[in-house]
Amino acid sequence: MIAVLWDLDGTLIDTSDLHVRAFVEALKRLGYEVNDELVKKFRENLGKRFVDIVRSILPDLPEGDLERLKELRRAIVFSNLELVRPLPPANLLPKLRGIPMGLVTSSNRLFTTAVLDRFGWRRYFDVVVTGDDVERGKPDPEPILLAMEKLGVSKAYFIGDSEYDRICAERAGIEFVHAEEAERVLDLLASQNYILRDGDFSRE
Repeated sequence: MIAVLWDLDGTLIDTSDLHVRAFVEALKRLGYEVNDELVKKFRENLGKRFVDIVRSILPDLPEGDLERLKELRRAIVFSNLELVRPLPPANLLPKLRGIPMGLVTSSNRLFTTAVLDRFGWRRYFDVVVTGDDVERGKPDPEPILLAMEKLGVSKAYFIGDSEYDRICAERAGIEFVHAEEAERVLDLLASQNYILRDGDFSRE
């Protein structure tokens, strides 16, 4: 049995500008100065869990401020959910009926659940692994390995957009498919003798 695993931010939804905006605004509300270099570093690390990004680019930030920053940033994101837009790879979701699917995201569970509900995507995923569910986030393979364990599969394809997604898949021992080439997963499934019958994929 083969599964298809999906990243969320940057793959199924366009959120990079929203996450940057929320980070900057939250920092400013806490009284910190924000410069272009800091914004650049934050953007370059998108794909990791928020807390891992902040710890890497602001290593001296007190733990109390980190917790307040997380809360402020989360509130800002939630107040702007209407800005979240689906990306073209999302059109592939209904085409993969019959294939076990999992969502593997660095985003927190509250945000992930809100997005899935907003777009009606819950029905597509048998398993959802968020940044809240693991000790080590991407690029560590733990999120992918946990999703595969929950799905009961030993082989999967991971569709993502970032270098951290690619490294995560590589370390987990599965094939990475860039979001820009998401349709390629159909050919990969066909190469494993999966065919489409009456709108559902099944193994020959």
